[in-house]
Amino acid sequence: MMRFYYGSGSPFSWRVQLALEEKKLPYEPVLLSFSKGEHKSPEHLARSPHGRVPALSDGGLNLYESSAIVEYLDERYPTPPLMPADPAARALVRIEELECLLYLAEAFRAVARQAFFTPPEQRDAAALEAARADVRSQIERLEARAAARRGRFVAGGELSRADFTWLPFVEIAARAGVELDRARTPWLVDWRETMRARPSYDRSYPPHWRA
Repeated sequence: MMRFYYGSGSPFSWRVQLALEEKKLPYEPVLLSFSKGEHKSPEHLARSPHGRVPALSDGGLNLYESSAIVEYLDERYPTPPLMPADPAARALVRIEELECLLYLAEAFRAVARQAFFTPPEQRDAAALEAARADVRSQIERLEARAAARRGRFVAGGELSRADFTWLPFVEIAARAGVELDRARTPWLVDWRETMRARPSYDRSYPPHWRA
């Protein structure tokens, strides 16, 4: 059975776990504690040399980096597929993954630094609001692209890896003060409700958020 090493609330971990659950693959989840430094243990560094999450062990194969893991899962266990068959549609999925992982993720780091990793009394309010504005801008750009496609999902009419890439960041951004607004992002509000209704969402929901 596969073993999935993850951190609760990590958008990269959540992305992979959504794929595992959507495919209904048997796996053993192994939650690593950041506060205890378990992601930097010698055992985990043997799986993930940069000491990051997620990581996946499948038999004798150890994988790290969420994009590589999701691609492996989709090729090794192709049902249900998380990529469309059409080359143009596949390229669009990859574009949306990169839009999130290169641009939104970069903007979100500044938000996370202030909102999650800086004590309230030490936060730079102006820097936090500027970072939130950058994240909001990226989310509103996604709204424009996705709404123009007139599909139910990020890259069009089919559920894909793009949805599992964007959803964790949209949810975590809301917890950091960048909530979706139906007046400005109506397509994304409806999409998020569609994604939340899928069984894979509840089964992969970050454990420490349930408290």
